[in-house]
Amino acid sequence: MRSRKFLLLCSLLAACGAASRGQDASSLVGYVTRAVSGSDFDVNGHRILCDRKTHTTVESDRGAKVSVAGCPSELPFIGEFLIIIGPVYNGSNLIHASRIESSRSPRHDIAGFAVIDAAATRDATEAQASDLIIRADGYRIRITGTTKIEWNPPLQSFDDLKAGSWVRYKGKLDATGVLIAASVQIGANEIDSREEKLRDKNEYDPSAIPADARQNFLNVTFRGGYDPKKFPPFADAEMQARVEKIGSSLIPAYQRALPESDPAKIHLRFQVIDNKHFCGLIPCDAIALPSGIILVPHQMVERMQNDSQLAAVLADSIARALEKQRYRTHDELVGAGATALAGLFVPYAGGVMTSIGSATERKILTDAMEQSGRVSLVLLHDAGYDIDQAPIAWWLLNAEKPQTLSEIEIPDRATYLYRILGEVWNNPAASASQAH
Repeated sequence: MRSRKFLLLCSLLAACGAASRGQDASSLVGYVTRAVSGSDFDVNGHRILCDRKTHTTVESDRGAKVSVAGCPSELPFIGEFLIIIGPVYNGSNLIHASRIESSRSPRHDIAGFAVIDAAATRDATEAQASDLIIRADGYRIRITGTTKIEWNPPLQSFDDLKAGSWVRYKGKLDATGVLIAASVQIGANEIDSREEKLRDKNEYDPSAIPADARQNFLNVTFRGGYDPKKFPPFADAEMQARVEKIGSSLIPAYQRALPESDPAKIHLRFQVIDNKHFCGLIPCDAIALPSGIILVPHQMVERMQNDSQLAAVLADSIARALEKQRYRTHDELVGAGATALAGLFVPYAGGVMTSIGSATERKILTDAMEQSGRVSLVLLHDAGYDIDQAPIAWWLLNAEKPQTLSEIEIPDRATYLYRILGEVWNNPAASASQAH
């Protein structure tokens, strides 16, 4: 009996050892998160080691794959999609690559609904000079002769179109990161009484909030909301000035140009608050109110390593306010969502369904998060910040306390931003297109 137990123990240990060794030879699928040279780069935060025995496979513009010996001959770009195969050094983030495969993202259908943040312009390339380019939802959207165009009164043509209008679109990204529109539906930015009430309800006056104001966490937990009037301001004049300076620099030109009396103008303001309870959650985030107030926890500001990272989080909140996400996903719009599904142009339906289950709710929240991320990159770019710092900001916030990136699991939010950086901004074809 003892002998049989001994043999069984040995076989279990052997199986565990084999499983452990099997994990060494693994594959990593992800995006370039740091790039210094072809032999010094990271994927999803893992340092990739390569040498003459490494085989690098590159996919050409026409889809043909070419394999060469050694490290990548060209500098990987931030957001490039790579597959790494090779042993992992136990207890480290090092992967010794036996094979590196570069692959282009499949051209899938993309549909969305967003604010147009720049008026239509003619394509700069001679071959497509008759096409129009609008910018919305974090994309440059090309309207060609084959694009189905639908106008909603009072707009009737591109002569009537101005930044701040809404567009519902469908299309595919091309190799240059431009979305080729199959259809667009364009309407004006009209403010109704429900939106005005939501703005008034969520107004914030820091001077009227006592320092000992606290949230009722029973309401937050079980009634699904917080009271913006119970976030006390944080007394740090230097931090407040820094946040206001960076936040103001991110406000898009079309919003700056609107007169103060225009109902479409969102009066964006920035207030540093003490939010230690909410910042115990992951991620610690700013709060964008429909009134245009951005509540910025000082704990979040302190976690950021530079102005571009802080700008990234502020830009994301500004994007949420500009895209009216809080209003578009409001419970009162369930009926409007049903109307939108019937084919009418309802600007603020924004994906709200007639019955919201957990899966649908997750999709709404994910779509909103991805939209604000894409739009934030545009705001950062226009204001002159380093857009490659955006995913790092959310990566740093994906921990309960300050840690180095190597100690923090990369969150989906950062992964998505790396994907967009690769597809829309940093790949060589996109960079060449934007230079025109």
